[in-house]
Amino acid sequence: MSITSILAALNPVPPAAKADLPYVFAFLLILLTTAILRLLYILPAIHRTRSPSRTRGKPTHILIVLGSGGHTTEMLSYLSSLSPTAYQQRTYITSSGDDFSALKATEFEDALAAKATGSAKRFVDDPRKRVTGEVEWNECCVRGGIRRQGYSIYTVPRARKIHQSLLTTPISSWHCLHACLSLLQSLHVPDLILSNGPATALIMIVAANILRFFSFLPVYSRFGAAGKMRIIYVESWARVKRPSLSGRIIVWCGLCDRVLVQWKGLETRGWGEYRGVLVR
Repeated sequence: MSITSILAALNPVPPAAKADLPYVFAFLLILLTTAILRLLYILPAIHRTRSPSRTRGKPTHILIVLGSGGHTTEMLSYLSSLSPTAYQQRTYITSSGDDFSALKATEFEDALAAKATGSAKRFVDDPRKRVTGEVEWNECCVRGGIRRQGYSIYTVPRARKIHQSLLTTPISSWHCLHACLSLLQSLHVPDLILSNGPATALIMIVAANILRFFSFLPVYSRFGAAGKMRIIYVESWARVKRPSLSGRIIVWCGLCDRVLVQWKGLETRGWGEYRGVLVR
C-alpha cells in the first residue's frame, strides 16, 4: 500500500467537500482569467490609446526618475529645452544615497529659473546644503523630500546597490516598490513619467502599472484617468547594440507607453522607436 493511499485512508475527504471542489476550481479560473484580461487592458504597450491633447495653459505634471551618475547626466540633457511654463509641476525621484542626482536636479532647476527671469541666480551657501534643506529659502520637507515652487525632489530606497547579492535584491526591491507606491499615492497624479533606468526607475514604472491595475476601485480611480501617468522610457545613448536589462524587461512586459532608443539598429531589432540622438 502506498503512502498516498494510507494518508487518504487516515484523512478521508468528506463527500460534500468533493462536490464543492469543481466550484472552487471554476471560481479560481474565472478570477485568474479576469486578472489576466485586466492586466492586458492596462499594460500601455498592449492596450494603446491616443493621448488627449494637452489643453493650453493647463498645468502639466511631469515625474522624472533620475538614476545616478551618467543616467542623471543624460536625463537632464534630454530636458535641456524643457519649458517650465508647459510643465508647471516637476517632480524628481532619486535613490537613497544619491546626493549627486539631487544636487544636479537643484542646479538644473536653478538654470531654468535663471532662463525664465533672464537673470543669473547666485548663491553663496554650500550647494549641497540646498538639497538637504539646511538653507532657508521657503522650502519645506515633505516625506523626506524637498518642495519648492514649481518642483520637488523625493528620495526612495535604492532597488539594488552596486555589487549587491542577488539573494537580497528581492528584499531591497520590495522596499523600493512599497516606497514608490506610497509616494505616487501621496502626490498629485503625474501626467507623464519619464525614465531612462536603472533598477529604481524600473520599480517606479512597475508601481505606476500596479496603481493602473487597481484603478477600477474608487480609491484608486484617479490613476486610471485619461491622459494620466503616461510612461516614456528612454534607453541610454551608451546602449548601441543591445538594451539594458531594465529596457529589455520593459519591452518584454509592455510596461511603457513609448520606448525611445538612440541608435537606429535598436529600432531595427524591435527594441523601441528611434527619434535621433537625444543627448545634447
